[in-house]
Amino acid sequence: MNQGHRYLTLGLAAAVMATLTACGGGAGGGVTPSANSVIIKGVAATGLAIANGSVTLACVTGTTSPVSTATDGSYSVDVGSQTLPCVARVDFTDSSNKSSRLHSLVKAAGTVNINPVTDMIVASLSATGVAADVKPADVNTFTQDRINTATQLVKTQLASKGISTAFLPADVIGTTMTATAGSTKGDSYDSVLDDVSRKTSVSEVENELSSGHESGSLSTSTGQVGDATAGKAIYEASCLGCHGARISDASNASKTLKAIQENEGGMGRLAGTITSAAADSIATYMASLRSSGSSSTSSGGTTTTPTALTTQTVSFASPGNQTLGATAATLSATASSGLVVTITSSTSTVCSVNAGVLKLLAAGSCILTASQSGNASYAAAPSKTVAFTVVDPNAVVVTPVDIIPVAANGKTLYGPRCSGCHGPAAAGGSNVLKGANSALTILSAINRNTGGMGGLSTLTTQNLADIAAYLATPNM
Repeated sequence: MNQGHRYLTLGLAAAVMATLTACGGGAGGGVTPSANSVIIKGVAATGLAIANGSVTLACVTGTTSPVSTATDGSYSVDVGSQTLPCVARVDFTDSSNKSSRLHSLVKAAGTVNINPVTDMIVASLSATGVAADVKPADVNTFTQDRINTATQLVKTQLASKGISTAFLPADVIGTTMTATAGSTKGDSYDSVLDDVSRKTSVSEVENELSSGHESGSLSTSTGQVGDATAGKAIYEASCLGCHGARISDASNASKTLKAIQENEGGMGRLAGTITSAAADSIATYMASLRSSGSSSTSSGGTTTTPTALTTQTVSFASPGNQTLGATAATLSATASSGLVVTITSSTSTVCSVNAGVLKLLAAGSCILTASQSGNASYAAAPSKTVAFTVVDPNAVVVTPVDIIPVAANGKTLYGPRCSGCHGPAAAGGSNVLKGANSALTILSAINRNTGGMGGLSTLTTQNLADIAAYLATPNM
């Protein structure tokens, strides 16, 4: 990283900082606890620590005074005089000298990080798709399930851009982290933030999360056609009055379920009515309307029953994990109707498809969808989606700081998985001891499929660390 941009600064005057109070202020990001203190603390970072940023918490009963972040991005705020929950934000000047703001959520005392990923999560939870629009009262409606779902949506979107989220914790907001600051190197969590800053932007991801990637093709949770008759009844009873003929949206079952889970437009009230099976049936009904050119009308009008069309299915097998730089696998997708199937990529930065030919562009998760929209005789087929990993054999992997290698476990793993080719570890056959204390060396060999080692791609990061530890003490 550029040494000149080692810290992100807001440039608050020292005289102003001296006036901040322990109720919500204090130089260096700290507060002096009292008997009634409720402390919120964490790290503000973008990969680099945000130094001298201004942190405020907008809570149910008011907003705290600004607190300045320390050089390592840490801050601490006493909200003992406030009523939780709160929306946390940090204002700072980024490395391009532009004023920026990031958000996070405060539901209880403890750790609250503020970074690009937490901002994306808040935006995903927002009814408008904008993090700044979330109010403290809104946070009360964010159950842990909703927050977990929003976190997974963000991780999936980042993965589609070739960003590995393996080292992002399940609780992005509340897990302690270390950001890069001066000679201090950030931890594995922080390395993901670095990757985010290199490959995308907060606004780009949040715009994509808000707009979605909708299509009029049928998409169900099972990949099978639902009950169109039941779907018609459910849609007219529960959805038609507000939505009318929103065929493009409702023909995608996952989109419907996501809108209910996020209470989009008050749809949360349908959580006990619209199950996965019901959403599949609605999707099938709406896709049939689309295929027949009919539409559903509002109350008081008439509803055209879709013409009976022959159903069809799409067969599309995953090509399996691919290696960047190698020849891409040949794709094959067919429809039971014999009609031509279209294959598209929803991860255009990782892979693309042109005239059915796969092209590998970058490391990451490649997601392909095969669809057949039907014709006058056949209904649209349920789309078939496959996902696989594009591996860069030259990628540098950061080992999570919370992994503790266990040599004894590595010995147990080595026997059935490695000794057949390499022989006893102590003998050092096939240069096996080069992997001593180096999980990265082992992973690189697997990624390159050295000597057929690609078959070991199911080994986890913990497994590789254990084997590397064993190779360092092969006579144990």
